[in-house]
This record gives sequence, C-alpha cells and structure tokens, in this order.
Amino acid sequence: MIDELKKYKKIIEDAVDLLGYTPLRYAIFEGEKNNRIEYQVRIEYMENHYEVYTTGERASISGKKQFENFFDAYHNFLFKLQLSILQNRRRVRDGEPPEYFCALWEK
Repeated sequence: MIDELKKYKKIIEDAVDLLGYTPLRYAIFEGEKNNRIEYQVRIEYMENHYEVYTTGERASISGKKQFENFFDAYHNFLFKLQLSILQNRRRVRDGEPPEYFCALWEK
C-alpha cells in the first residue's frame, strides 16, 4: 500500500502544481497528527479508507469526509482547495481579512 500511496501522492501533487495551487496550505498523506496547521486542506489514508478534511483555528478538524475510493477523495480534496481560494477571494473583495496571506487571493 505504501507504493500505491506514493503514486497517489504524485498524482495529487501534479494536479496541485498544474492548477497553480502550490501556495495554498495543504497536506497529502502526512499522518493525521503530523504537520497540521490552521486553515489547511488535508487528505489521509486511514484504516482502509481515505479522509479529506480542513483545519480551522488552532488546527481543529472540520468537515471530515470518508471515501473508499482514492479518486473520489482526490476530487473532494481538489474541490476543497478551490473552495478555499473562492472563499478568501470573496473575503478580500468584501474588505474582510483572509484566513491567511496568499498571493492567490489577489488574482
């Protein structure tokens, strides 16, 4: 399974790079407790399923979804990254502070 996760991680990293999402806060198969920071989109493999979720203030977990299929989890992960961009662009446009600084909010 480790080799499969490495392959899946490469697929996700390639998509994130092609979409221009690399400045965002995200983690791919880092382990639920590792490198967790505020306002981060995460995908993990846990006990024969995938979990996609975001972190909020103080890196609390919110919106955790479970998937049996990698590609369903992959699509949800990319959707959450896109949603993060849209929400923060809207905040900047409306004069509110974004969750964190990122050049993508200004585009």
